[in-house]
Amino acid sequence: MASTYYARPVTSHTADMTFPLVQMLQADLTLDRWREFISEFCTAKPDVTPGEGYEDILWLRPRGVIVVANERGYIHGLFSYQVRDDMADGRVLHVDHVMTVEIVSTAYVLDAMREAITRLSTDHHCANVYVSLGEMDQHQRDYFGAAGFAPRKVRYCAPATPSDPPKSSPFKPAIPV
Repeated sequence: MASTYYARPVTSHTADMTFPLVQMLQADLTLDRWREFISEFCTAKPDVTPGEGYEDILWLRPRGVIVVANERGYIHGLFSYQVRDDMADGRVLHVDHVMTVEIVSTAYVLDAMREAITRLSTDHHCANVYVSLGEMDQHQRDYFGAAGFAPRKVRYCAPATPSDPPKSSPFKPAIPV
């Protein structure tokens, strides 16, 4: 049954098919915002036209969204990725927005996703893969932990517009002001 799941790159033509999964797991996201994200994040190479081998070329984009579907075309998972140059690690594949809906207890969707991640890291000659997972998704954390992934860098998030600094900070300036 695992072979009935496959991964393929999302394009602006297939983005709408992925929206029900995205909205189910990210209820506040609108279709317009999803389309905007896909059109900016998954830009196809301008010198490539659809045809034989087109999908293989899409795997070579330095960033994009990969979808996992079953043999009937029902979408069960997706993730975004970006290849970046890391000061310490060299080329690194960053995987974000991991979304899965598994209707059976076996990890078929995550297995197909991991195969896609391996293909991307190989095609892009990456030294490491960083996967960002939601804090609350213990199933995904257990899966990737068992697959050899370990917590490495901690990422914090804050609004781009800073709020007032805390009134009492444990940090003292190095040089008195």
